[in-house]
Amino acid sequence: MKKHFQKHGDEYLLSPAATLMMVADAIHCPDAATQGKARARRVLNATMAAARAAKFEQADILETMLLSGANAARVLPVCDALVTRLGAQAVIDIIRNGLGDVSQGGAA
Repeated sequence: MKKHFQKHGDEYLLSPAATLMMVADAIHCPDAATQGKARARRVLNATMAAARAAKFEQADILETMLLSGANAARVLPVCDALVTRLGAQAVIDIIRNGLGDVSQGGAA
């Protein structure tokens, strides 16, 4: 787990796998704004589309885990395997594009 959450000064840096998990958690967060939930959903949809296009065998399992808020210790290894399959930069790009302005439909 340490490789996914690294303290850097007063803040934490998240791996792409941990970031995917945190973004998916926003879908379930009662305090998240509607627009934030829409962005999180967009990231998840794009991630799962990329996973299926790459023939990632655990795509359905990962999607279920992310949508159900499964335990991080179970989700992170599967997210990590997906990042390995797609490449870290591809996942970062999906996250950036998905978290962009919902009204613009693209990256901020």
